[in-house]
Amino acid sequence: MPAAAAEGVVGHYAIVRRCGGRTEIRLDPFGGYHLYYNLERAIVSNSFYALAMALDRLSPLRQSALEYVFNGVVSGDETLFREIALAPIGATIRIDNSSLDIVRPPLEAPRTFTEATRGEALDRSLALLDRYFAAVARSFGDRVGCALSGGYDSRLMLACMRRHGIRPRVFVYGRDGERDVGLAAEIARREGFALAVIDKNRQPLVPPAEFAAIARRNFLAQDGYGWGGIFQNDAEISESARRVRGNAIAFNGGGGEIFRNFFYLPNREYPIRDLLWSFYSRFDPRVCTENFDAESYYGGLERKVRKLVGGDRHRLQRPTVEWLYHTFRCRSWDGKVDSICGRYGSTAMPYLEPAITRHASTLPLAWKNHGAYEAELICRADRRLAGYRSVYGHDFGGPPPLSRRLGDYATYVRPPWLRRYTYRLRHWRPRHGDWPGYLGQAYRNAALPAGPVMVHKLFRLGRIADPEQFARILSLEYALQYFGGRVAADFQ
Repeated sequence: MPAAAAEGVVGHYAIVRRCGGRTEIRLDPFGGYHLYYNLERAIVSNSFYALAMALDRLSPLRQSALEYVFNGVVSGDETLFREIALAPIGATIRIDNSSLDIVRPPLEAPRTFTEATRGEALDRSLALLDRYFAAVARSFGDRVGCALSGGYDSRLMLACMRRHGIRPRVFVYGRDGERDVGLAAEIARREGFALAVIDKNRQPLVPPAEFAAIARRNFLAQDGYGWGGIFQNDAEISESARRVRGNAIAFNGGGGEIFRNFFYLPNREYPIRDLLWSFYSRFDPRVCTENFDAESYYGGLERKVRKLVGGDRHRLQRPTVEWLYHTFRCRSWDGKVDSICGRYGSTAMPYLEPAITRHASTLPLAWKNHGAYEAELICRADRRLAGYRSVYGHDFGGPPPLSRRLGDYATYVRPPWLRRYTYRLRHWRPRHGDWPGYLGQAYRNAALPAGPVMVHKLFRLGRIADPEQFARILSLEYALQYFGGRVAADFQ
């Protein structure tokens, strides 16, 4: 497909074409469809697991292991292993005979906010959303599935679907009595559409003797490593298949915070380190061994950010910070999730369309604060939906109340150097006794008969207080043991 034609394509994809004896793969300009490669062997695959199985040696990266455990993803173009890289955003991969060439396009990070009026910007936002959802309506009709919670992003998605005549299959995750479930049920009842309530944790615990098979199934389904880890039931596998049943398209509302002040930071320039302190400090040095160095960890992330924004910039204008939300954070997080879910059928991430994200990055913070801009988008798309209550204690039909604004300002004024200690304060108390559920000793023994071996080099397991991080540490160990003797003994 010529470059000019690719410009008109929406979605997240890899376009493969054969021309003049050479194969060329063009990736979407957001980087939402993940491809992995190894230059030495000239191998490219949409599966990290498959590529790892094809290589003779795998070298775990210390930085990647820490990022996965702390944040749930590996950021940038790296993976757990030095030998496997993630193709860059918008890359073109050229395969000629036995060689592999990766062409990385330059990225342009915005440095100034738009000069459009608020009304003009709202018109533009809605026009971009209309373009996307009109294409969905033409292609899928009512074969669309979307979640509905008590927040902004799912409400805006549903509003845009109804605006274009789509009657989606609506569901909510949670259990009866939870706030999201109650709010979604109220909207469904009063608007007269069906709502499926799905509790992924409703399944009874399987006996430990049966868990080894589930752990392996989760490992394969997550393509080696995923945010939640493998020490859980396999409900998400069934859900991934259910969401696209009947040739439906499954919507993911990830990245909707582009229309809000996601980072809760005031409008000024920031050193890269301030951004990392604010959102990449989910760790406590006490649970790490002497092989962990906080300065080195932050330095590794800072290097990845500078690679994206270009040059040797250490200070970022506020629009660039907004741009990094989707380019750095969402591309790693939502891109991996969507790439895996795409194996079951069609998926969609409307808020992470490049045209939408570029536009939203330049919206002034004063408009985004307290969710006011996204609330007005919901109003413009479907005023009835905007009038229902939310998890924020108010509806989206008018300006955010004073109580909401005061609550947000309490976070705005907290400086980044202080935010880096928030996680440590929440998880300072070590856990006593065994972990519940699938993290319990019997289940750990079933999945890891030899016990943790390699992760002891980075983490002191007896000091872990966060169950999510404990699950990822164990899942990391499982991955390293799974690939066996090909895995190098030390984290590089």
